[in-house]
Amino acid sequence: MQIDLMLRRWHPLVRLALFAALYSGLAWVAREISVPSMQVSPVWLPSGLVLFALLVTRTRHWPAVALTAISIGFFIHHEERSGWLTFMVSVCGALEGLLGAFLLRRFVGHRIDLHRVRDVIGLVTLAAGLSALLTSLLSVGVIVGLGSATWEQYWQMWEVFWIGDGLGVLVITPLLLTWLHGLKDWAPRRRWELGALVLVLILVAHAIFRSEFSEQWTFHPLIYLAFPFMLWAALRFEAHGTTLATLILSAVAIWHTEHDRGPFARPEPPAVASHAQPSGLESHLENPQGISQSIFLLQSFLGAISISGLLLAAALGERRRAQLKVSALNLELRQSLEMLARTQSELVARERMAALGELAATMAHEVRNPLGAIANCVSALRHVPGRRLETQDESLLEIIIEEVQRLDELVRGLLDFARPVQPQPRPEPLESVVEGALSAALRAQTSGAQVTVQREVAPDLPPALVDVQLLHVALSNLFNNALQAMPKGGDLNVRIEREESPGSPRLRLSISDSGQGMTPEIQKRIFEPFFTTRATGTGLGLPIVRRIVEGHSGEVEVSSTEGQGTTFTVRLPCADLPHSHLVAL
Repeated sequence: MQIDLMLRRWHPLVRLALFAALYSGLAWVAREISVPSMQVSPVWLPSGLVLFALLVTRTRHWPAVALTAISIGFFIHHEERSGWLTFMVSVCGALEGLLGAFLLRRFVGHRIDLHRVRDVIGLVTLAAGLSALLTSLLSVGVIVGLGSATWEQYWQMWEVFWIGDGLGVLVITPLLLTWLHGLKDWAPRRRWELGALVLVLILVAHAIFRSEFSEQWTFHPLIYLAFPFMLWAALRFEAHGTTLATLILSAVAIWHTEHDRGPFARPEPPAVASHAQPSGLESHLENPQGISQSIFLLQSFLGAISISGLLLAAALGERRRAQLKVSALNLELRQSLEMLARTQSELVARERMAALGELAATMAHEVRNPLGAIANCVSALRHVPGRRLETQDESLLEIIIEEVQRLDELVRGLLDFARPVQPQPRPEPLESVVEGALSAALRAQTSGAQVTVQREVAPDLPPALVDVQLLHVALSNLFNNALQAMPKGGDLNVRIEREESPGSPRLRLSISDSGQGMTPEIQKRIFEPFFTTRATGTGLGLPIVRRIVEGHSGEVEVSSTEGQGTTFTVRLPCADLPHSHLVAL
């Protein structure tokens, strides 16, 4: 479950209690790394938490969040400072979050997810920049005005105070905003890669910052080793990896700098007594200039790392989303063009079918009547009383009858092809329909060739949703073609089985013969109207088969190898209905 969805289900008071607990924990961490002489922390982490809480809550809840931040801040610092000073500094901290959230929503938008360059620039300039700058001026002014620091320390304190608050925003707010949505749609391999990045980055960061300070270096060249890992995080994981890498580098850099290690540490002042000197930043109480330089170098490094990483991750994210959008638009355009082409083809086909229907109706009227008269005359000539036809005359009459039958078959095929296919499907056992069509084709066979029929029917087949009469016509054509492809006999294989397909199961019927087969060129045109390879064929049988099968929401395919035979495959929808229900139908 995503974290944001889980939090929305919680009661507002529970969410407020969670915010208070996180604020207390981050404030404790910030106090541990603060500079006692300047009363500031290099990175004030709660400032980022307050801004995050305000950005993800409704405006009417902002007063509750601000009051909670003020209360927790006062409770944490009231023993170190005077009550009035603690209260005013806490108010300035809450005001910083309110001003930053207002500016972001006003000039960037209500949805800040840092996956856009615009969001990152807004966070850097408005929240970490302008908001933190103004409130830090006020906070340091309050501290100096109430006598907790001198005016000579004002600008030095303000610089550290401002950058510290800004870094808190740059480190914590992007981390929480990004990881609030979790790792949805991440493959396990990518998660493992992120874990490897975290482990390697921790080791490398410790290797960079654990070295003791040496006067030989004013800026340690090993610091550049951190940048390849930031690039890795941004390129592979975008905002998720960048925010996590920034947090790791910040934690390691601050910890080692506090212990006077790494490129940002500065020498301790000379010992004035034989007593052991305190370690860390506390040893610089007498050297505020060294503290300021050390903190400024550390803050500059963390700021450059976080801003560069966030901008790169946002730019890469925008590029990736733009590519996905372009791909989606291309796919939609391709689908639209395909649909347009199909619609145009269907329109052309319907126009052709309409013209063919008119032609078929005309032929049925204008041709069949003369054909009927010719057939009647031939029959009359054969049965003239007292007249015996010679062999030559009988042969001529037989030719006339054959041509009449061929023309009549052509007209009948045109009528069948032009007639709209409107099947009335009912659940029927496919095996019985196939057997009926096969028996009719075998009875009509005139070649007398020996054909061996092999049947393979899978057990427990569901019924098919078919119009028995129309499917009988289609299957009869397929069986006739198979028998005509084997004039000298051969093997005819009929197989019926169930086929699992996306959406709904179907029944698959395969009719294979051992004839001469077809060339690839013929296979491409086999379903075209009036295309035939037989001298006496009409070229309408297979187009009729295709129209009938597609009218049943099915498919028909052909597979043939020249010299080895041909296989027609018919796929039809099936109805998973019990036998008792079929009887009721």
